[in-house]
Amino acid sequence: MVCQLLCSVFQTTPEKLKALYQKLDDSFEEDGWPLQFAPREFFQSKNSSFQKNIYEKSPSIAIDLPSFLEWDDGNKQKPTIVLLGQDSKGNQDHEDISIGTPYGLHHKGSREKLTNTKLYFDMVRVLLDLGYRVYLTDIFKVWVCNPEKRYASSHLPKKDKASFLEILEREIAAVNPAAVFTWGNASRDAIKKTYIDSTLSFPHPSGAANGAYKKFLGKSPTNENKLRYFKKGVQQSLM
Repeated sequence: MVCQLLCSVFQTTPEKLKALYQKLDDSFEEDGWPLQFAPREFFQSKNSSFQKNIYEKSPSIAIDLPSFLEWDDGNKQKPTIVLLGQDSKGNQDHEDISIGTPYGLHHKGSREKLTNTKLYFDMVRVLLDLGYRVYLTDIFKVWVCNPEKRYASSHLPKKDKASFLEILEREIAAVNPAAVFTWGNASRDAIKKTYIDSTLSFPHPSGAANGAYKKFLGKSPTNENKLRYFKKGVQQSLM
């Protein structure tokens, strides 16, 4: 069902999308950050001016495909928790689209080495250890670099944003989650424009939200303290 929904916003087929997912899955335990790409035609903006003047000239475009994470413990009946972020992020010049998953957790390097993304996975692990399947997705699944300012975002046109919000509602309904958690103010605010109920909103785990974490924690926003705060919030919410 989710695959069909994604094919309604991306220029692809279920077969091609499945092949992309398979490549991501095949490299899950490879060291580092193996890269996957798709042609730029994979996404077409609903705004012709944006498509011509921004999208086609952008040095970097990234798309994060939604992903499931769960422990391979034989249990196929786990309830699902949705972790919702804002959008993907590109950091390299390439003529094709960089294809990944939210927070890059399909990369072993992101799960085990990078300080920020290792924290993200540690937070996901809290949910996995509680016996949940975790569905990671973004509100806006396409990130387009500003052609005139490298690695700064060019905001998607309203028509594209509306399309992704519509898909998100159907996407969440399809996975039938026990709860939806948001990471960051952008995802918290955007989800208010939909019918989706968010069980709990957390500051984004990145350093950009250290001020918010310090306010909530009442102490230094170290990764250890952030993880402890997240774990406590999750446990209280899911009791």
